[in-house]
Amino acid sequence: MVIIRDGRQEEFDRLADIELDAFVTWAQACDVSQEPSCAPVHLFQQSLEENLLLVAEEGGRTVGFALGLMEESTLHIVEIDVEREAQGKGIGKALMLALLERAGGFGCSEAVLTTDRYAPFNAPFYEKLGFRILSAVETPAFLLKRLKAQVDSGLDPERRVAMRLHL
Repeated sequence: MVIIRDGRQEEFDRLADIELDAFVTWAQACDVSQEPSCAPVHLFQQSLEENLLLVAEEGGRTVGFALGLMEESTLHIVEIDVEREAQGKGIGKALMLALLERAGGFGCSEAVLTTDRYAPFNAPFYEKLGFRILSAVETPAFLLKRLKAQVDSGLDPERRVAMRLHL
């Protein structure tokens, strides 16, 4: 049984480990050869302070997390990761739905993210949840900046997209 709960500061190291582990699956699916990295601690802290850091537990073990940040009345989904051993069980979906519900309760009008266009657990997964790919003119400035940073880090610009869901 999976439990979704609020994250805690003392879990930041574990969450970084999950992110690095999940990177392997993502890198293989997206044909990425760059070095794995994880979100900076200050993003985990900000998400925690905004009550938008959720973790998934299975059998008493933390196996995934969702890291969201507020951008005015918009939820920015920065990261959702599930360790490889726990992937394919609906944990990512449970984290996403819980994060969207939390943000809706805070009065958010929409959720946005950047992702890979082709990996089945990226854009196609989010489309099943109601997200849609944005054109450049529809993409908020802060997401355009994030996409640029991702491309500058070596990711394929053809594969990177911004997505939005109206809540």
